[in-house]
Amino acid sequence: PTSRVIRAPGGGSSFSIAEGSTELPAANKHRHTQGGASTFSFNNEQVAGNVQSTPAKKPAPAGTSNTFSSWGDAPAPPSPSRQARPTTAPPAAPVATVKKPAAPTSGKVGVLIGSELGADAVTAAVAKALAMEGISGSVMTSTPDVSTIAFTAKKLAAVCDVVIVAAIVMDPSNTIVPSLQTALSQISMATDVPVIPGLVSQDSLLESKAMLSTMAPNWAKAAASVLHMKNGKLTLEAVPEPVIEAVPELTPELDDANALMAVLRESLKAHGARGIAGISRKFRIADDDNSGRLEFKEFVKVIGEHALGWNAKQIRTVFDHFDSDRSGAIDFDEFIFGIRGHLNERRRQLVLMAFEILDADHSGVVELNDISAKYNASKHPDVISGKRTSDDVLREFLDTFDTIEKDGIVTPEEFIKYYGNCSSSIDDDDYFELMIRNAWHISGGEGWCANSSCRRVLVGHADGRQTVEEIKNDLGIGADDKQMMVERLIEQGVTDIVYIEGNDGVKFHVNGAAAAAPGTPTRRAPTFADSPTRPSTAQAANNPVNRRRGQGGAGASTLQLF
Repeated sequence: PTSRVIRAPGGGSSFSIAEGSTELPAANKHRHTQGGASTFSFNNEQVAGNVQSTPAKKPAPAGTSNTFSSWGDAPAPPSPSRQARPTTAPPAAPVATVKKPAAPTSGKVGVLIGSELGADAVTAAVAKALAMEGISGSVMTSTPDVSTIAFTAKKLAAVCDVVIVAAIVMDPSNTIVPSLQTALSQISMATDVPVIPGLVSQDSLLESKAMLSTMAPNWAKAAASVLHMKNGKLTLEAVPEPVIEAVPELTPELDDANALMAVLRESLKAHGARGIAGISRKFRIADDDNSGRLEFKEFVKVIGEHALGWNAKQIRTVFDHFDSDRSGAIDFDEFIFGIRGHLNERRRQLVLMAFEILDADHSGVVELNDISAKYNASKHPDVISGKRTSDDVLREFLDTFDTIEKDGIVTPEEFIKYYGNCSSSIDDDDYFELMIRNAWHISGGEGWCANSSCRRVLVGHADGRQTVEEIKNDLGIGADDKQMMVERLIEQGVTDIVYIEGNDGVKFHVNGAAAAAPGTPTRRAPTFADSPTRPSTAQAANNPVNRRRGQGGAGASTLQLF
């Protein structure tokens, strides 16, 4: 997931929407009788109990023209060829138990499976989701390629109350999905039939399939909501009155530090002190004696230059607000933090994500045991020389974030305050996101904000494929802990693993055998049976990849990730 604001759809792809009847093109009719994926079956009587994850295939009656088949039938996997094939009964599919379907919802939902890529998984996921929402009597059709999605969706909208377009789309250029979303939105407005874009686009097919279980229910909920509104069940409520805080009027009696700071910030922006460079320039101009600190008389001069009309008491209130260490002067860090120290919502959420990663036992606070579960201090110079123990080094690292009350416990508020100081010197929100994600190995992000510090491994699959997979949120997983990597990949939905291979060139097989790549020194990899829960510190420390990856987070330059 990303915290960036989604930009308006764009890209170079376009789709033309043809006018005409609701008949599908001749090409679709031909596919309909040639073993394509135009007709499907799904037994609605099984909804209350079991849903087949791999529905059975049913051939279309010979000589029929294009009609959308009832969702009384489940989809057949797309045929790899255009040649007609005899109908055969597929093996029994695994059965998923549906808990409690919602009350029946009246209305016709049309489902368009917009691509042959993972069509069977998409269809099964949508079927189960519609069943759970109590939607029956749906119809569906399919198109083999995304280029015909818009045309087919318009035809389907002519005979349905709402349309779900569900498809897995490989879109490395990030142009196809935005263009499709725009085209489907135009169809919805032109036909007055809501079109729900269920487009899944991930780096790999496995990731896309893994997303279906969470995304398909959202599409079905949206369809059910539309049907409820069409059936006259739209609930109208009065808009709650907003709570608007009045801007304090600047009077000689105003002594609230936050209100006075808001006035000063706006005045600084109006005078060009917007970014770090502008605020730094303002500080240097005010620092008459070049001491790197603003004395009270120098601060009075700053207020006077802005013609704010403050009295001596108000100036003293704001000065004390800046002077957090009560030293009698404002240093540069205090000045920057006073002007920009508060985290905006995007940065605050990122910091809380990092705190959750560091809180290994999910107790709500970070203690020494949480740090020791994520970092290895055995190769710190002071530990090697015997000056300090590993716990001493880790405790020093913990103290970096223990900013409010030095009690050896870091609360979310203290963690936020620490990163508030860091945030004040970073202008760009995108750069702040990149810094947080890479320092704490938080997967996700979009564009140049995307995480690049989490480990990637080569995965050999049961069908002979090889893919590069990210070990998501891998803080605490060592370079030699291949067992933990496999378990994490399985949690991520990569289940058909035969072996994984890291930067060390060693193939770790699921059955425990390890084989080195040609030209790579042979080394026995840990197995499921005999691998320790944590690799030895010597192995973790001597790995050059670990040394590089362990340099994330403030104050962590001599600590290594496990």
